[in-house]
Amino acid sequence: MIVRFAAKEKKLMLVMCSMALAAVACASPGPNVVFFLVDDLGIKDLACYGSDFHESPNIDRLAGEGMRFTNAYASHPVCGPSRAAIVTGRFPARLGVTGVGGDIPKGNTIWPKVLKEAGYATWFGGKWHLGNADSVTANGFDYNVTGCSRGQPADYYFPYEGTPASQNVRGLEDGKPGDYLTDALTDKALAFLDGHGEDPFLLYFSYYNVHKPANPLGYKKGDPTRYVQGKKEYNAYFEKKLATMDGADRGFREEAYSGGTLQMATRQREPEFASQIKAVDDSVGRVLAKLDELGVADNTIVIFTSDQGSMATSGKAVSSALPYRFGKGFLYEGGIRVPFIVKWPGVTQPGSLSETVTVNTDLYPTVLDMVGMELSKNQHIDGVSMVPSLKGGTVPFNRTLYWAYPKNHNLGHKASVGLRQGDHKLIYWPATGKSVVYNVEADLAELNDLNQSHPELTERLFSKLKGWEPMEKIVSEF
Repeated sequence: MIVRFAAKEKKLMLVMCSMALAAVACASPGPNVVFFLVDDLGIKDLACYGSDFHESPNIDRLAGEGMRFTNAYASHPVCGPSRAAIVTGRFPARLGVTGVGGDIPKGNTIWPKVLKEAGYATWFGGKWHLGNADSVTANGFDYNVTGCSRGQPADYYFPYEGTPASQNVRGLEDGKPGDYLTDALTDKALAFLDGHGEDPFLLYFSYYNVHKPANPLGYKKGDPTRYVQGKKEYNAYFEKKLATMDGADRGFREEAYSGGTLQMATRQREPEFASQIKAVDDSVGRVLAKLDELGVADNTIVIFTSDQGSMATSGKAVSSALPYRFGKGFLYEGGIRVPFIVKWPGVTQPGSLSETVTVNTDLYPTVLDMVGMELSKNQHIDGVSMVPSLKGGTVPFNRTLYWAYPKNHNLGHKASVGLRQGDHKLIYWPATGKSVVYNVEADLAELNDLNQSHPELTERLFSKLKGWEPMEKIVSEF
């Protein structure tokens, strides 16, 4: 039977078909996303960021294929609050999350969930530290491997147990003696990619490395694995490398700090820490190779960053952030400047550098923008899209970044707040009334305090800090 349509009917059908196709196009997810988040990796801990001891060939290659940022910040100098900011697009103080642990306060929709609702298959593996295991899937992940409230593993070796038992890693019971945690998680990540390579996917790989373990099985007081636990097959290699280097120890110098002094490491000379970084680098290399194998690398955005700086102070130091000052736990640059690398095939210029000032609350709007989704400004209110910068342009730094850590930390930090506006940064310690002001573009080492020479600058920055919306609540925490 032949069916003939009148011209008017044909026109109506064409319009309806066009609308249907447009709807499908709008609903179709954009590129895949692989997000690598490393715990306690400092701004100077990678070879592509200047390390003379650590080795990171796969991450360096990623930087060579994408864009490397030199002015990227964590929103907090310890992991939980920084991770909360990454997924919510809000400064930790605005969330009311400013201690060591993390949380996603009620009312926040995180960007992985937005991607899931748009049709992405979503995988989480590693350190969550933002609530219990159920909160991982409740916040938009189809798969969760080991994610829970734990902040560090008891042991990096199978069965990943030690003391306290609350730090024991669960979810990898199918392993065997000799398995290293980072490798086991990578195996799970590759299995996910094998099963979803043809789907739009988000792989959120949140490494436990390079955080120290808790107390591994058989730990004895004074054992260096208390602070670092590298992959055994690499430890000997870095021990030998260390023996060939000038200054074969970390080295320390006394730095004035909030009315006292504190030891700061001056060299990266910890073999097991280097071994931890090498394990992460191997993992990144395996994931990138799998993307190539599946033929999806050209349609996959890859983002690599850290939640804050590495331990660089006191006898617990495992690294150094020089020329930046101090490290994890501090509002000095060494504690909050982080590596940030983005490969966006066909968009980012291979081997490019960006000096754009960015903070990890920018990840939310940036990811949505990159995959072609509408931004959620009522959600990521402290973030802006870095897409103009990723495309080779500039994002004028006309906003203020804020930090608040109203608690002491066992690495030496004393409760403080701070901000960066333009080239200048203020840090203030309410308990002592002491403050410092630096030009962090001209004075990377933060050695030239401008308080006395530029009192009008200090007054302007203080006024900005006091006018910050969450400040009243923060003051009550001191």
